[in-house]
Formats: sequence, C-alpha cells, structure tokens
Amino acid sequence: MDQSFIETIAKDYKERVKRVFLFEPLQELGRKNRTDKKGKEIDMKSLGLFTLLFFFEMKLMREKKSGISELIQFLQKFTNGTYDLDEKQLEEIARIILSTFRPGTGKKKIQSFFNWETQQDDQIDYSYIKATDFDVKNNRQYYTLDDDGLELVFATKEYFQEFQLSIHQLMLRKLLEKGEFVGALRQINEMRMDVETIHERMVKLEHEIKRSIVSIETQKRFMEVIEDRNFRLSLENEEFQELQQFVSETRNNYYYQPNPEKEKEAYELLLQIEKELSIVHSQHRDLLNQSFVLKKHALEAAEESLYYIGVDTFNIDQDIVSKIISTPLPLESMKGVLAPFLTIEKIETWSLLSIFAPQSWSEDDQSSNNAVFDTIDEEEANAKYVNIKRKLYADMMNNMVEIFEGKTEWLLSEWIDQLQTRQHPWLNNRAFYDFIILCHQRSPLFQEKESEEESALHLLSNALELLNNKIVVIEEIQEIIKVNERFEIQNMTFYLKENSHT
Repeated sequence: MDQSFIETIAKDYKERVKRVFLFEPLQELGRKNRTDKKGKEIDMKSLGLFTLLFFFEMKLMREKKSGISELIQFLQKFTNGTYDLDEKQLEEIARIILSTFRPGTGKKKIQSFFNWETQQDDQIDYSYIKATDFDVKNNRQYYTLDDDGLELVFATKEYFQEFQLSIHQLMLRKLLEKGEFVGALRQINEMRMDVETIHERMVKLEHEIKRSIVSIETQKRFMEVIEDRNFRLSLENEEFQELQQFVSETRNNYYYQPNPEKEKEAYELLLQIEKELSIVHSQHRDLLNQSFVLKKHALEAAEESLYYIGVDTFNIDQDIVSKIISTPLPLESMKGVLAPFLTIEKIETWSLLSIFAPQSWSEDDQSSNNAVFDTIDEEEANAKYVNIKRKLYADMMNNMVEIFEGKTEWLLSEWIDQLQTRQHPWLNNRAFYDFIILCHQRSPLFQEKESEEESALHLLSNALELLNNKIVVIEEIQEIIKVNERFEIQNMTFYLKENSHT
C-alpha cells in the first residue's frame, strides 16, 4: 500500500468523528437509570430524542417561547399511559435531559480525540440546545435547537416530504449567518426543487380528490390533508419573508463596508441570492394560492358526487310515497317528511335599504322614477301642490327684490344675514335652498313667453313675473356659507341687469 492510500483513508477524519460523537448525549442519557412509581425502568435515551424533536417542532412552528415548563407538559402527555410519573419526577427528567444536551455552565459540550489525519490531539465542540430569551418578570428561560441539535434530528430520519422545505429554510439561514454565500445559492436551488415537488404532489392530490370523494368521510380525510398543507405553507411563507428581509439587511451591511472593493464578490453573491430567493418565494406563494383553490375544489367535488349519488339512489315512490301511505304518521312527522320537498316561503316586503338607491336630480336621467328636481312629475302635478310651491318661491323672490331694491349687485351671504337678523323661518326650511339652487340652474333669470303647458311645469313661473323687464344673473364664488347646524351652501353673486331682448 502506498502513502496516498493511507492519506485517503484518514482524510476528513475530524468530520467523521464529529458524526460519531454527535450521538454521545443520547448514549449518556441511556446510561442514566431512572424508574417510575411502579419501578418500571424509564427509557431516557428515547425521551432525550423526543425532547430534541419537541424543540424541532417548536422551531418549525416559529414558537419562540419554549422552556422547561412546556417541555414538562410535553413529556407528561407523551408518557401518559406508559409511565406512572408525578410532577416532581417529570421535572427531574426534563432537567436531566436539558443538562445533558446543554451543561449547566452554559458552555458547549467538548469531545477530545486523537486526530489521525493531523497526528495530533484534537477536540470538537457541540451545541445541541441554546438559550434564546429570558423572561425577567416570570423568571423563565426559553430554549431552542442549535446547529448540532438540528443535525442530530436530521440524522435520525430522512425528511423527504412535508418538512423538507422547512429544513432547507433553516439551513439557508445558518449558511447566511456564517457567510457561506456559495453554499446558500446551492441551498436555494434545492428549495426550488422542493417547491416543484410540492406542486406535483398537489396536482396528484387534486386528481385524487376528483376521483375518490364519494362520501362525507372521504371528504373529511382530504380536507384534513389540505388544511395541514395550508398550515405548513403559511409557516413556510412567513419564513420566506423573514429570509428575504435578512438577505436585504445583510446586503446593505456589505454595501456600506469601508472597503467595498474587498467585499465586492460577497456583495454580488448576495444580490444573486436575493434575486433567486425572490423567484422561489414567488413560486411558493403560487402554491399557497393553489392550495386554497384545491380546498374549494374538494368541497365542490364532494357536493357534486353526493348530489349524483342521491339522484341515482333516490326513489320518490319507494322512499316518500310508500312511507306516507303504508305508515300512518302523525301530522308533526308528516311536516318533517314533506318539508325538504317544499319551496322556501317567499314574502315580498319593502326593504329599508331602498332609501340608499341612486337618486335623479336632472332632466337628463329619464330611467329613474324619482322626482326631477326642477319640474313636477305628473303624479304630483296637482293644483294644490303647484300653487303652494309657486307662491312660496314668489314670496322668496319678492323678499330678495325688496331688500336689494336700487342695487345692481349683491351677495347671497348678505341676503342670508338679513334673514338671520329677522330670524326668518326660511333658513331652517329645505325649500329656501332648493329655490336658490333652482335659480342658479335657470340663470340668467327673466320672464319668458311660454305656453300654458310649459309654464305649468316650472315652479319659478310666478317668481319670474316679479322681475318685469329685468334679468338676474347668478355666479358662484368659492366661499361656503354655514347657515346653521343643518344647512351649508356655496356663496353666490347676484347681478341685476336690464333685459335688452324685450
């Protein structure tokens, strides 16, 4: 054998030994002898592995408040029916497991060995569980899995299905934190493959749903699968968002380095990572939308299948008519039998919401049955209503002409001030503001020669007669007049001119 063969055998010896010593805490727990109240020996090695899996699940669900109390509750439920343990024993077991994976000093576990590759004594540091936060108010310490804890969990099972993408997300964060950007790019490519795999499974699931839903039980089973998929996709989407934010912050830190040329390669890698991660995240969001659509398809497939099954198997003569004729049923039971075949009771009522229907305020809109603002509908065109409205508008016009007699220009605000001084009731009446708006719409105002039929449709016919041979022109200005708590109106200028057309 030549020397190169020996060197090949010893190459990467430290990495191999690291994987061998990775399981040492479980072996150490296996050597701790503990029994329950009935003297049954407790499998501490398995409980240690389940503790790692507990913190792994908490990490996947993004639950950061996991401490000794939560671990005790988990062990109590998990061992219920297998071991007879009280709270004191459970707490002792939980603290033994935690101290095995994480020494009480807070330092990492150290394994010493002889490195055959370097021909020197060497050592490896392990960190399975680390502290994340401390609640000062309740004096509680919270924990989470560290790198070696994750590696040990991964080494115990091949996660090729539902956890694969979540695991790659965790590994991507670790690579970014260590600055291994080339490995991070490779990890993103693996995540893209995970997303494509999930898409293929969802397509298969959709076809299976359309083929197989023939009962309520089958529908419930598929709905549970879909709900679980939606929950996991939502968690993965949140992790994608945090990863994108983390990459963006890391890129900004490299951009503002004092020596940008030195960090140029790392910055370019981060730009590529940000771009590739955004593409994978977009594909993953499409999966989330597809999952919600899949849930809708499952409900529709169940409804259709149950409907057609009912149509094929239902026989009205056998299931309904013979039941009624052959079995004398009381009246209350007859109602129950016939109720599904009767139409729903219908009552035509007036809805209060109809007051919010569109209202027509112009002559152009003839599609609505609402009253036109400046004319009288035929249904309302009775002599009493017309006379009252015309007389009121004529009184208002007469009042304005008398107040501003001798003037050729005045403001609406001046007229309102005069009415407020007299405390005139018009200011609290909607008809006063309708009169002003109507005059503005008809401006310029002057007495027209109209037929009796046309004159009957105009509410201002009596008021215009008071102008004689004058013309009133009305123009808006920007000021808003707040007359009282109920009414506001835009100020206007009134101009009185001679009628040159007469």
